Amino acid sequence: MRMLAAALAVLPLVTAAAATQEVAPTRRAFTVVAKDGRFEPDRLEVSKNDLVTITLRSEGGPHSFAIDAYRVMKRAGAGETISFEFRADQVGRFEYYCSLSGDPQCRTMKGTLVVTGR
Repeated sequence: MRMLAAALAVLPLVTAAAATQEVAPTRRAFTVVAKDGRFEPDRLEVSKNDLVTITLRSEGGPHSFAIDAYRVMKRAGAGETISFEFRADQVGRFEYYCSLSGDPQCRTMKGTLVVTGR
């Protein structure tokens, strides 16, 4: 009986400790191809606090991938592939775009990152 009472006394402490531990982030990976004045895909969906990995493949000329709200600005040269990551810690819809001003096609390159709450 004493062992049961001791176990029950410890249970709230174990439960409280487990509740305060941070859950490992979900990792989401996407390959985004930049070519012919567009991004493929042009919509990415993740949940808040996901760790997002983008592999940007630039076909044709050089391109970039920028999301102002996340302070992301990455550039891939012609034919290059780069990877980078960020934590999606803000809920909402965020435009991603090519920031290179020298190429008129870059002005039309846009997509949407959708971050939903958990």
